[in-house]
Amino acid sequence: MHTVLVVIHAASGTTGLLLALPVLLAPKRRGRHTLLGRIYAGAAVGLSLSALGLFAYDPDRLWGLAVLGALTLGWLVGGLWIARRRPRRFGPRGWRIWHLNLMGSTVIAFVTGFAVQMTGGHLAAWLAPTVLGSLLIARTTAREVARAPRRLVVTTTG
Repeated sequence: MHTVLVVIHAASGTTGLLLALPVLLAPKRRGRHTLLGRIYAGAAVGLSLSALGLFAYDPDRLWGLAVLGALTLGWLVGGLWIARRRPRRFGPRGWRIWHLNLMGSTVIAFVTGFAVQMTGGHLAAWLAPTVLGSLLIARTTAREVARAPRRLVVTTTG
């Protein structure tokens, strides 16, 4: 079973890493973005669940993997829920900002896992993807906010 989990984890991680950039760069509408996004989401589920399964085999050594897997799954579920429901309380396009931040966080998790694996767990591999990814998400969020329609506020003074 351990070998099966490792294969699922590696295949899901590779798929997610390969699809992350095309999903991020695809026009945000039905079509390529949603199709690739569904495949990416499946990879994220596979990665997260296999991470939790692998943690069960060696909890002392793989606790970081379990934390990253649980966070990734939470961000994914939140990002998909927001995209499906498009809650009005966030404003007409506010849901997009939440979706972008949550799904961007899953990409950071994929990159972090890859970096940690490639460096043997170096501290910089844990921190650099989060710092750089957060800066990119913040920049993209600012662009999305700037694109949002302005609301006219009328006040009366009396």
